[in-house]
Amino acid sequence: MGTTAVPMVLGFIFWVVAARTLPAAEVGRAAALVSAMLFVAVFTNLGLGQVLISRLASRAAGREWSLTVTTAVAVAGGASLLGGMVAAVLIPLLIPALKGGIGLATFLLLPLGVAAAACSLVLDHACIAERRAGHAFVRNAIAAAMRLVLVGFAAAAPVAGTTWILAVWVSSFLLIDVFAFTRVLPALGHEFRPNLAGWRQELRAMRGLIAGHQSVNLGSQASAYLLPVLVSARLGPTDNAYFYTTFMLASGLFFIAPAIANALFAEGAHNPQHVGRDMRRAARHIALLAGPAALILVVAGPSILKAFGDAYADEGETLLLILVGSALFDAGFQLCMAYLRIHERLREAATATWVTLALTISATWVLLPPLGLEGAGVGWAAGKLAGLCVALALLARGRAMRPAASGGA
Repeated sequence: MGTTAVPMVLGFIFWVVAARTLPAAEVGRAAALVSAMLFVAVFTNLGLGQVLISRLASRAAGREWSLTVTTAVAVAGGASLLGGMVAAVLIPLLIPALKGGIGLATFLLLPLGVAAAACSLVLDHACIAERRAGHAFVRNAIAAAMRLVLVGFAAAAPVAGTTWILAVWVSSFLLIDVFAFTRVLPALGHEFRPNLAGWRQELRAMRGLIAGHQSVNLGSQASAYLLPVLVSARLGPTDNAYFYTTFMLASGLFFIAPAIANALFAEGAHNPQHVGRDMRRAARHIALLAGPAALILVVAGPSILKAFGDAYADEGETLLLILVGSALFDAGFQLCMAYLRIHERLREAATATWVTLALTISATWVLLPPLGLEGAGVGWAAGKLAGLCVALALLARGRAMRPAASGGA
């Protein structure tokens, strides 16, 4: 949770500084490009972070462990670099509103940023897999602090503000990736040495897990990165600045359930026999932590948004309430996903997440013009509710089938 919370708080301050330094249109373009970069990284890292959680628990220290981690990072980096190149070509064609005031250098940064972000995600999960998330916390805190320091120079930078912001994000990911390879991975206690000898066989062994976990990842994570892009396309970059800051504030609530679900997944990979007990503990922790956070956002959220400017608070107040209300659906959904991952019911997990994604994107696209920014909040909430209902139905069906299977045997 700290790995998510500290960068989130510093990231909030980052965008406050950006909003106070640059015009709203530039902030909106930068937010859309950063979201697009992170979305493509999620798409092209092939679910290899979750693969490490599933696989590293059974790998011997030394050559085996090193080969698995190095192969995962290398494959994620290569696939993401190619994906970033495609995104750099398609984004300005698909969303012409993002091209205003942006030079070619901005889009040349995208492939490098996508690859660095994807590798960072995989490296974070290597720490989570070994239940040593403190190392991931240090890396991400360093990156967030670096971004916060550098954004203050946006007005004086020799490039457009949007380009500067994207460059800051790219350089921060590159820095912590190098730090991970040289300091973090050797500190996990598994005699890490970069090793690609036998990577083809290792990749074949990972192939089934990659397909399953990546399907789950895309369905569950893509909507958060696509919504700012949709808002830019439907309402324009200025409205996206208002949406992005509000959504980022609501993320102070949304990060709790996924963080605890990740911990639940890691524990379940090592001790699947305790999953029932750990599920109940996880639910209690989410309730204890998310309840007060939701109350704070409801009471103080509009005042916090005013740090960006009065227009940000006026435009985001109702949207924030909708997003806070949807957190209940998201919490249940995240716990269901962790349970299905632990038991390698990846096809069912993917079904639930893709229902979530499809409904979120389609509802948001339809509702944005008539409802404005609130349309994105309603689309997000509807998607989470639908995904939770599908996941619960699949879990109930699984429980109903087990006694029948036992009786038949």
